[in-house]
Amino acid sequence: MDKFLDDLFAKRGSVREGALSSIVDGLNFNYRRFLSITVGCGDNAHELYKESLPLISQALKSRTESLLLSVIDCLAIATFVGANDFEETEASMQIIWHFINLKPGDNVVVSKQSASVLSAAVSAWSLLLTTVDGWNLNHNYWQGAIPYFLDLLEVDDQCVCMAAGEAIALICEMGFLEKFAGNPTSDEIGSNEKGKNIKDRDYSIQELQEIVSNHAKRVSRQNLLQGAATKTVNGWSNFSQNVLEALEDGRFHEASLKIGKHRLQLHSLSQLLQVNSIKRFLGRGFVPHMLENEFLHDVFNFTPREQESGAELYSSEREEAVVHLFVPETRQLDGEDDFGRVQRPQRSAFRKAKTQLLKQQAC
Repeated sequence: MDKFLDDLFAKRGSVREGALSSIVDGLNFNYRRFLSITVGCGDNAHELYKESLPLISQALKSRTESLLLSVIDCLAIATFVGANDFEETEASMQIIWHFINLKPGDNVVVSKQSASVLSAAVSAWSLLLTTVDGWNLNHNYWQGAIPYFLDLLEVDDQCVCMAAGEAIALICEMGFLEKFAGNPTSDEIGSNEKGKNIKDRDYSIQELQEIVSNHAKRVSRQNLLQGAATKTVNGWSNFSQNVLEALEDGRFHEASLKIGKHRLQLHSLSQLLQVNSIKRFLGRGFVPHMLENEFLHDVFNFTPREQESGAELYSSEREEAVVHLFVPETRQLDGEDDFGRVQRPQRSAFRKAKTQLLKQQAC
């Protein structure tokens, strides 16, 4: 986005026009994303989802990273909220899958996606996978997914590795590995750096869990040795402890997340990935949305309850300045407005008390 803002002041008119167009497109998709979460499930969200698909399919042809990130997030959230059935969700998953698996035979110009775009796309695909029943998945669409994600574990970018690891962990939790396993097309069989084919065999859940867990630990140790662990943002050094425990133990240990003064209970890896995705999409707006958004309450079975204190059902979260002013009785002269005379000192005292309170809160 910074590049587009700079290009707005370029000398060439075509550069300025292109930058303005990209900024508008990005804001449009961001608006659609937030609108989907705000309106929640229903006809409005479904209509927004249907209207967005043609725009998204066209925008995914862009080579602009910031626009692609906005488009991918918009597709994920619009589908997460607005898709009415399994077929619509799987259709969006296919759009993402086709985007990250473009091949020369697809009659398009194949360009290597940036690490940020690739990790965002894999995370978006995983988010949508959390909402479907594995029984309904079409194995013809997803064969080769596991080998593909195993390949991504070897990519020299920790965000991509983490997204791939989470996708594999999610598949393990769901089961139905046969729908994501080996690719039947022989000419697409690939090899890793050691020359061992990784697409010519099927893995058990335990084997996949061990592969991802060991890879995460190995990279984390490398970061510690290099003194880079504290500098790694969203990398394997920050790989969720809950995900690692689920991989090692074969089950998800119940976790909780603090939301304001409340606790959100998480009972599965799917819920954890959903929360992490929503947090990333909403940023600082996550907590207010979780406290007030009925759609998110339904998704996570989360009901913020007002704190009770004795007989009180509601307790204010901030102090208010209150002034009790005693005004002695005085004789009212003819034509004198007693209300006007008394009201002025009341207001002055109130402002003074409120100013003192604000200063105390600022300290």
